[in-house]
Amino acid sequence: MKQCWQRFLVAIVLLAPLSWASANNLFGEEERLPTVDEAIQLVADADWDNQQLLLNFELIDEVYLYQHRFGFTLRDTNGNVINDFAELTLPAGKAKTDEIFGDVQVYFHRLDLALPLNSVPLVDTELEVRYQGCIEDTLCYPPTKKIIEFANPQPTKKPVAAPPAAASDSSAGPGFLDTLQSEDANAFNQWMKDQPLGLIIGLFFVGGLLLAFTPCVFPMVPILSGIIAGEKEPSAARGFTLSVSYVLGMAVPYTLAGLLVAMFGAGLNLQFLLQQPAAILTSVVVFVVLALSMFGLYELQLPAALRNKLQQPGQEARGSLIGAAIMGTISALVVSPCVTPILAGALIYVAASGDAATGAASLFALSIGMGLPLIIFGTGGGSLLPRAGMWMEEIKRFFGVVMLGVAIWLLDRIISDTITLGLYGLLLAVYGVQLGALEPAGEGLARLKRGLALVLALYGAVMIVGALSGGKDPLQPLAHMTQPATPVAGSAASSNAATANDHGPWQTIVGKTSLEQALSASRQAGKPVLVDFFAEWCVACKVLEETTLSHPDVLNAMGGFDLYRVDITEINADSQAIMEQYNILGLPALVFFTPASAEIPDSRVLGEMGPERFIEHLNKRVMPTL
Repeated sequence: MKQCWQRFLVAIVLLAPLSWASANNLFGEEERLPTVDEAIQLVADADWDNQQLLLNFELIDEVYLYQHRFGFTLRDTNGNVINDFAELTLPAGKAKTDEIFGDVQVYFHRLDLALPLNSVPLVDTELEVRYQGCIEDTLCYPPTKKIIEFANPQPTKKPVAAPPAAASDSSAGPGFLDTLQSEDANAFNQWMKDQPLGLIIGLFFVGGLLLAFTPCVFPMVPILSGIIAGEKEPSAARGFTLSVSYVLGMAVPYTLAGLLVAMFGAGLNLQFLLQQPAAILTSVVVFVVLALSMFGLYELQLPAALRNKLQQPGQEARGSLIGAAIMGTISALVVSPCVTPILAGALIYVAASGDAATGAASLFALSIGMGLPLIIFGTGGGSLLPRAGMWMEEIKRFFGVVMLGVAIWLLDRIISDTITLGLYGLLLAVYGVQLGALEPAGEGLARLKRGLALVLALYGAVMIVGALSGGKDPLQPLAHMTQPATPVAGSAASSNAATANDHGPWQTIVGKTSLEQALSASRQAGKPVLVDFFAEWCVACKVLEETTLSHPDVLNAMGGFDLYRVDITEINADSQAIMEQYNILGLPALVFFTPASAEIPDSRVLGEMGPERFIEHLNKRVMPTL
């Protein structure tokens, strides 16, 4: 018996460490519960091709996630919110009655989420993911927040494989030339992203030089000519000096715009602000005042107190240089409302860079490029313009008429086309009479002058008649009067008339909420979408609508699309939010979406585009992704 007890004690002594280890294992597991990162593993990735962010949650056994505790925010590195995914619908989970939250939906084991993007961001971004999980019948983790960084996405469409030497030559002509011919606002930006700063500055200069030959910059020519024509001795040297001052003044708002866009991003839309009725009316008044001075009704000059101080030689010249610079600044603000793909790509690049110095330098180079033809013209104009006499007065009156034409052109943004046609007609008729249309014909050049004046007056009268009868087109003021009033139903004439007036199945939308609801409806219907961002003050928008978006061939090509026209005429917080969310830096802007409401990469259209090129763009950039 004694030996049995001895054996029993020995067994206890021998087994004690094992028992202790087992107990420690058993209870230690309860004391050392898994951390939140051990219990919930999050893996994130960016699918830029399909414009979505992918999230994968792996959960250990007995761990679950609350559906209602999820939150997602995508920001750029400056803290600006790009997307808050407020409209995201999470998948159904498992029903559970929680002691704290009541009846909830939870996820066990694994959860895969796809966060749709409105567009591919053009900057480095950070995704903030918020969630909360629990261990079944044990404990709940505190709310967790994870920050996932995503690098600036690179273009997804690569060129066909080429020899290494050719591929390394990023500054070669074909790639850059393709961007200049592209209607994609991102093309210019994508090409520039990896280029050195010096090359980028040079490219902005070249882009500005190309912008100088667009209709938006043309009104600057008569303004500069009027300044030079007002000089007593418009020599080549004087024309050059005035032109440089004018261009440097023009560069001020562009440089400031580059600085502000780099600092505040797409949320700052200067074009949007400068095209409001108050700004347009102010500009119109400025041009009317300048034009009337050209007609000799009064003389614009400095205040008497300041003129008296201009006694020293050269002071008056410096005063006129300052005046030219001021006019250049005003001109840049009021006569450059159109945004072309080059300028839009430049602004996107500047907004993405976030570097104020780079933004200012880039837009300064662009403005100098725009001003170079003006400097050349001003230098030559200064030497070619008449020195004195009646011819000088005629030149001044001509530029006065051109400035009034610019004023009407600006007014076209806020008044009807019919009134615009009437104003153009009145201007031409009065100018024709002023040139001598109703005076007796002379001999030689006098007779030719009277003939031209008579043509101008008659054409102006025709435009007035066209406006009074409801016409809109200055080039064809009476065209509407030749159309049948009541075409026979079913006839070819009826069909053509209907086609001419049919702008397609466009649905006008106002407000961010309405746009999101429309995109949601299209997503549920599984239809691709074309969104036309439109404003009444945008002349190019109206041209695009009349010439392209209402064209029968274009409408047939987009037969399977839902067509939405977002009206952002009114400047308010809602309109600003729309433009910031979709990165709209200027109008017109056409944005294509897949049936999943993801923007199609490299498909945006900015500026005007003819029907044939639009269909080509549709077939090349849009349709292959659907």
